[in-house]
Formats: sequence, C-alpha cells, structure tokens
Amino acid sequence: MPAKHNIDDKSKLLITTWIGEANDREMIEAMAKYQKDIRSKPAYKDFHEIVDFTQVTDVKVTPNGLRRLGQLASQNDHPEIKTKIAYVVNSPVGYGLTRMYETYRSLIPRNTKILKVFKCMDDALNWISQP
Repeated sequence: MPAKHNIDDKSKLLITTWIGEANDREMIEAMAKYQKDIRSKPAYKDFHEIVDFTQVTDVKVTPNGLRRLGQLASQNDHPEIKTKIAYVVNSPVGYGLTRMYETYRSLIPRNTKILKVFKCMDDALNWISQP
C-alpha cells in the first residue's frame, strides 16, 4: 500500500507518508481505509496530522479525485474539535494540487480542520506544535 501511517500517542500526532505514485483510485481507497481504521477511533479525535508527500514519484490526481478525497476526509470531523493538518510536498505540481485540495476541503460545511501546505517537514512540525 502506498500510504504508511505512524501514530505518535505522546505528541497526539498522526503521520501519513505516501510512497510511489499518487493517483485518484489509490488515494481514495487509502483515505477510506484511514477513516475507517484510524480517524473513526475516539482516541484519535483530537490528534493533529501530517501528510508527507515527499516520497511521491508520480502524480496522476484529478480535480474530481481531490474533491472526493475532501468529502471522505471530512466524514470523521468532530464539530467541537478543531485540529491541524500539515501537508509536506517537494514539487511544484504537488504543491499546487495540495493547495487545490486545501481549498476543496475548506469549502465543505462540516470541515473542522485547519490545513496548511509546507515544503519542509521541520516547518510542518513547528506549525503543528504551536497552540
């Protein structure tokens, strides 16, 4: 599977690393599995997230795929809890697509996430750790 998840209970942080090709089908399948297996668990409802796309080798994601990802991702948002999601990318294409996703996700009425795109993991970690 191209997505690996690491749960840091001490820091209350969920880290997903995407490896290989990023395409609509695999990303939607991975998001559905992540929502079911991890985000739906009450223990993780107030965890922040980092999604690391720096190991992506090829991008075949469409605007419709990004919209669908945003809809899936917001299904387990908790109305009373705002958390952060940092996306780390290392290519102009990845940056642009992630910003597009950020826009789609923020337009969903039930969205409670604060999203930001970074080009460096250290910057993402610093932002996540700020209150």
